[in-house]
Amino acid sequence: MERLPIKDRVIVAMLGFFLAVAFTLELYWLGHPVDLPAQAGSSFMAHLFEIYSDCDRAYYDAINPFTRALELINVWFTQLLNVWLLYAIWKRRPYRHGLQLLLGSYVSYSVSLYFLSAHLSGYENMKYRSGYTYFLFYATNLPWLLAHLYLAGDSLVAITRRFAAAREPT
Repeated sequence: MERLPIKDRVIVAMLGFFLAVAFTLELYWLGHPVDLPAQAGSSFMAHLFEIYSDCDRAYYDAINPFTRALELINVWFTQLLNVWLLYAIWKRRPYRHGLQLLLGSYVSYSVSLYFLSAHLSGYENMKYRSGYTYFLFYATNLPWLLAHLYLAGDSLVAITRRFAAAREPT
């Protein structure tokens, strides 16, 4: 089988990164929702959430059902779609761009909703508001938004080109 184009290798690398984060850091969080503060001194993973709690306590000491539901969907459903998309890319399946557009759109929407809800609430889950906490909040989540906007855009272009080619007279 011929090598994947560079664009697809970049997409595979991004999906691999998201899978790694989901099945390490985020899965750890799901397994320790109430004892993170007690573990922060002895667990590197818990300490990372302690740092992140400066900008969003809903991931450390003010965990709520909505945040847990979001992460459950992300760790299990989204990662299943990521694996399926990896398969579709490697096997060059015809449904690849439909799946990629779906995944890119819904994760972009999810991150945008997370940003907007934080903003509209006045960043109620921030311990304090400063340049550091705003930077921490946006910089740690922006890779998901930008990568998934890229996935959606890449597939939108591919699908549009296929439809345009199909409409050209022969």
